[in-house]
Amino acid sequence: MSQVSPDVARLTAITALLGALIVILSQVVTAYSLQNELTETVGTVTLLSKHGVITAIFGLFAALAVIFAVATGNRMAAIFVIGMGVAVILIFLFVDLPDVGDTGMFNTSIAGNVDVTGKASAGLWLELTGGVILVLAGAALAMFNDAQLRAIGPGGDDSKPAKKRSRRRRRSIN
Repeated sequence: MSQVSPDVARLTAITALLGALIVILSQVVTAYSLQNELTETVGTVTLLSKHGVITAIFGLFAALAVIFAVATGNRMAAIFVIGMGVAVILIFLFVDLPDVGDTGMFNTSIAGNVDVTGKASAGLWLELTGGVILVLAGAALAMFNDAQLRAIGPGGDDSKPAKKRSRRRRRSIN
């Protein structure tokens, strides 16, 4: 890849970290609202209560991989970020998405068992968005070479000239 501005590379790493954060936060935001026949919401479901912490762990591993890639210049860590994004998207497609529009019995404290339909809410779309961001930002990071990855971190910007220390020679007067 040609020379990339350290600021652009830094923005790519920050975007990957934000994708990981979105994946983690999506687990506690309402993913489904359960609506009865009158379209009244009788309950909500989070992804954390649906499939546990597995997707949040994928987001955490992706964030750690971004930090490792930047600290060491390891391109395999950037490819790992892509893998974590793909894993999040697969969980979205095969575990979470099939429940959208699904109808079943739900036990409410007021009316007992009622038929409800799962309607997609913000948490579900945040999970997909975070996974896509991880895939795209991970792919962009994987295109950088080792030196470009290391330049992303603090103090890695070689485009600014380093300050030279001037050495004064002391002359001895004899």
